[in-house]
Amino acid sequence: MSYTNYPPEELYKDFKIHRKDFEHIILWMLANNEHCQWSDFTQDPLNITESTLSKHLTLLKSKNYVIKYKYGHYQISKEGRKRFNEISRAHGKPKKLNYPPGVITRRRNYEDWILYMVYNNSVCKWSNFLEPPLAINQSSLSKKMNILLNKALIIRENKEYKITNAGKIEYSKMLQNYDLDRQSILEEESKRIDEITKKTIKFFTDYHVNDENIQFRYLETILKLDYERVKSMLTDQTDFEKIILYLSINHPDHYPEFISLKDFANNYEIKQSKLEYYIDEIVENQIYPIKFFTLEPSPDVVYFFQEDEKVESMLRTITENHITKLTYLNRLFSREFNALNVEKAVLDDICGYIFKEALRDSLRRFLPSYIKYLAYKIEKKEELKETYDKLDAIIWQNMIDVYQSRSPEDLQYQFIGQSEINYQLDTVLLELLQPYYEKKLVNQNEECQRLIDDKEYVKALESIEDTIESSEYDSVLIIVKATILGFLNMHEDVLKLINAELELSRDEDQLLVLFSLLAAFSSLTIGDFNHALEIGNEIIWKFPEHALSHATRGIVLAYNFIYKFDAEKANQDPGLKDLDKAIAMDSYNVNRALLFMLKSRVLLESNKYEESVDLINKAIDIVPNKVEFYQTKSAILLYFNEYLVLLDLLDEMLELFPKIEKDLQMKKASVYKLLGDLDKGFKIVEELLDKNPEDNELRSFKAYWYQYVDKKEEALKLLEELIETEKENGAFYDSYGEILMNYEEYEKAAQQFQKAIELSSNEWFIYQTYIKLGICFKEVGEFQQATEYLKKGKEYTNKCFSDYELKKKWLIIADIFLTDIESS
Repeated sequence: MSYTNYPPEELYKDFKIHRKDFEHIILWMLANNEHCQWSDFTQDPLNITESTLSKHLTLLKSKNYVIKYKYGHYQISKEGRKRFNEISRAHGKPKKLNYPPGVITRRRNYEDWILYMVYNNSVCKWSNFLEPPLAINQSSLSKKMNILLNKALIIRENKEYKITNAGKIEYSKMLQNYDLDRQSILEEESKRIDEITKKTIKFFTDYHVNDENIQFRYLETILKLDYERVKSMLTDQTDFEKIILYLSINHPDHYPEFISLKDFANNYEIKQSKLEYYIDEIVENQIYPIKFFTLEPSPDVVYFFQEDEKVESMLRTITENHITKLTYLNRLFSREFNALNVEKAVLDDICGYIFKEALRDSLRRFLPSYIKYLAYKIEKKEELKETYDKLDAIIWQNMIDVYQSRSPEDLQYQFIGQSEINYQLDTVLLELLQPYYEKKLVNQNEECQRLIDDKEYVKALESIEDTIESSEYDSVLIIVKATILGFLNMHEDVLKLINAELELSRDEDQLLVLFSLLAAFSSLTIGDFNHALEIGNEIIWKFPEHALSHATRGIVLAYNFIYKFDAEKANQDPGLKDLDKAIAMDSYNVNRALLFMLKSRVLLESNKYEESVDLINKAIDIVPNKVEFYQTKSAILLYFNEYLVLLDLLDEMLELFPKIEKDLQMKKASVYKLLGDLDKGFKIVEELLDKNPEDNELRSFKAYWYQYVDKKEEALKLLEELIETEKENGAFYDSYGEILMNYEEYEKAAQQFQKAIELSSNEWFIYQTYIKLGICFKEVGEFQQATEYLKKGKEYTNKCFSDYELKKKWLIIADIFLTDIESS
């Protein structure tokens, strides 16, 4: 949660003798916060009038003391900070402590909090960490302080804590872990550069270091390696600086120039044994938390480069790109991963571009260990745990969910949106409106309500339009029509209909709340977050006592947290407060359950497994017969790889929802596939086919299972039979193309994909078909057509309503191949 620092009361309380110093108050706020909004000044406790605030901010901006970096948001400039310090000294008051910004305190990493405090304040006392806004508990503070003291990152003198040089280096590294703007990080680095500038210039002059690239590498390294760590053994700091210079000179960028240990020792007057020892300690034994890599063109020539410097960053990007590409495609087509293919592709990209061509052989020897190093790093990142398994699971889950979420005649509306870019929201949330219109609708058209309950939305739309035409004008019926259009993902039609109604509505009409929720919901689906948020703010202002007012803004902020329309706002407010207010105010149990479901989605996005499950369980406890809640829970369990728990849930759902037995059994089969038990999964498919021998969907699933167990002929034969049976079903051509593509029969696969596009241009899978067709053309050397279809696939990916994570994976695949084509 973001904390706003306010000045001491004596600075802004009413004065009887002299006037408030608004310049000091405003600059104090901006100097002690990462940024401030207009409302921070006009609301409690400052309560500056808008006219006064406007006048003083205008004056401060004209003097370049304040920067308005976006509407209603302000930051202090360097000149403003100087002016603030002048005023503070003149007032003779002790400066208030600088506390870490919200972007840091949002993570409960107390070591980072402490480092920030001791770096940004000359000294800190123990009590500064115990008191608000930090309020670190005593035991945690003691533990973290001891860790930092033992690492020599801070020191304790006279019961006060200060940062050491090593702490300053650690602080700079720590900033990289947070979503701070680049300028803020550079300003912090500049402070440390200023501290060593004079000494560095003298060193460069004394030892004739004139090459700017070497100077830069030296400066970049000296900022990371603290002399204090080796001072007890290496008493001459100049020798330490010479060792850093040796590493900076012998860099791959400098190839073929090289200076040996012996020559360097003679030229720079340092003992060769000392140079060798500390190079080995720094590079091999890693006495500093900095990873160095080495390239050895010959036994006597060694070049050094660091993790995260320019060369390594570019190498890592290219290597991870190729690993990602091959892993995605191997997952997609069930092929084995071949490291040699990665190494060859990486070498072709980096030689002559990042590294000199003459280093190819040494790079070939270097890459296997480097790829293992990257793989280890990726494995250690929890957020990337089993990413590719999740991709496979999401693709399979998406196929299942498609068939159970709509009746066949509604599919054309579900997947291809009316806007250029569409975002999938849980349309079940539109049921929040039902308690407000249901009674009147049942009185006028009971059949329409039944169709809505049965999710037959096309028929429901026709029914409500008939009622509207045959009845007197009624805003409630318009709300019903707009809701049905929303269920069908026809959101531009929703907005057109609602905009016309809003012009007729009176501000005191509480139906305005229902229209506002629909307008905000539909605006979000086309990515218009700012408009949706304006609607949410306005309806709360007009109807603060209405539960749906808070639900509207809560929905907007929750989906902003999920989709990051406005990343800064997402970090500040994920909508949970508004959702909690709506839950507390809403008298309809089903609505409270729906909002618990949305809260669980937000916490899922935050990787909070237990909290997410607890919330969806609350929804199920309130409305135990709503299948969407169980589907949400199954998605949570799937995301966190809780496969055994998911199997139990699916068994429970089979008892509760026997009408969707096929879809649930197929989900069970997909879970067994993820567990590696293909036999159990295949057995489920066979048993379902025994019950439903004429079900061609199940037969197409069986074809995929044949592929998984590498029975190519059986898979192709089964799909050929399906195509012969249903010659107008584009999905079967798409599946046939996928299996051919898996076996690298690209020309034949392309023919099947083209037929699928011809027959099924509006189906849920079509964006994937375009991308797969582009890949096929690329593999046979038809680059122009490949580019055309890959770009078309990206366009359709943006247009379709589909799982957001799934869309991102396919966009990545398209971009990888487009990049390959452009660089070939």
